[in-house]
Amino acid sequence: MFSNILIYFVVIPLVMLLGLALCRDIKQIRAVAVTGSTALIALSVWLLVDYLSQRSAGVDAPMLYVDSWAWFAPLNINLAVGVDGISIAMLLLSSIILFTGSFASWQIPQPKEFFLWLILLSTGVYGFFISIDLFTMFMFYEVALIPMYLLIGIWGTGRKEYSAMKLTLMLMGGSAFLMLSIIGIYYHSGPDANGAAHTFNLLQIAANDAIPHSWQYFLFPMAFVGFGVLGAMFPFHTWSPDGHACAPTAVSMLHAGV
Repeated sequence: MFSNILIYFVVIPLVMLLGLALCRDIKQIRAVAVTGSTALIALSVWLLVDYLSQRSAGVDAPMLYVDSWAWFAPLNINLAVGVDGISIAMLLLSSIILFTGSFASWQIPQPKEFFLWLILLSTGVYGFFISIDLFTMFMFYEVALIPMYLLIGIWGTGRKEYSAMKLTLMLMGGSAFLMLSIIGIYYHSGPDANGAAHTFNLLQIAANDAIPHSWQYFLFPMAFVGFGVLGAMFPFHTWSPDGHACAPTAVSMLHAGV
């Protein structure tokens, strides 16, 4: 597993969480936050350079650094990772935001708890951008939901409780639509490369092209509404201005940037 560079975008934040849990004073907390975020920036830059070098060398696969590890074999759920150019850009942007957000939160009250939730939020963000398995991608997004609620509700300003609750309820509603579409896609995905009846793997779903058009008419609107809410697309965006305005600086940077 650890031979694939992408997995370190989840491993480093998890190590940071462990380090923060063991911290005893503000200096140690700041050291963990800055060291970990610096490592993530370095990893993102290395990944960008290597990705561009592979593309310039003629590698034309849709996704690079593709790998997969089984999580729950009966339903063919895997930790499947891979990135394209957009994913690379979002990983780099997330790393820059986390690094600068750490300094922006230098004087935040209750710093240990704040950084624990912020790093857990970033774990969900990184996991979302490296996932090519629909179930795993959905799981990582949901990992980020509760930290977002607490970070705004406790460390936010203005109508923070209202904004945090509105954000959470609307995102949960969007997630419900998205989950229904993912289940429908899974049961009409066709066999995967190993012969399993169904798959969550995006590349395999695209290669199979097995979803009947009659089902696409039902699945697409649910996916569109789900991603529309999660991505704050008009007219599903009403949670975003409230959450953005009330969030602490680092959370607002993540919220607005990625």
